[in-house]
Amino acid sequence: MIDSATTNAITRVQIARYAGAVGDFNPMHIDDDFAQAAGLPSIIAHGPLTLTLVIDALVAQLGVAQLKSFDARLRAPVFPGDSLEIVSIDDGLEVRNSSGAVVAIVQLETTDGASAQ
Repeated sequence: MIDSATTNAITRVQIARYAGAVGDFNPMHIDDDFAQAAGLPSIIAHGPLTLTLVIDALVAQLGVAQLKSFDARLRAPVFPGDSLEIVSIDDGLEVRNSSGAVVAIVQLETTDGASAQ
């Protein structure tokens, strides 16, 4: 259905701009000290930002007219510097960060009836 796809590395600027665009200034996304006090190595990307980047990669490959439905479950954080790799698996798509951790599982249906679920 899809070939694997990889996004560009996510930057702190993208995360900050996304926070401003949606008004989500949770300190986990913008304050390194806060994130580190919570046990993370740094700030994390917003989940919807992560999924938007995945959708952008799928649209670039399939075309916007091909996407019928998209459902995703976030499983792990995404950090600045992570690239996202989207790969087909038996029951859908996996989204992996730069360290190979699965950060999301996606079920996708296209207008031609193909699905990755």
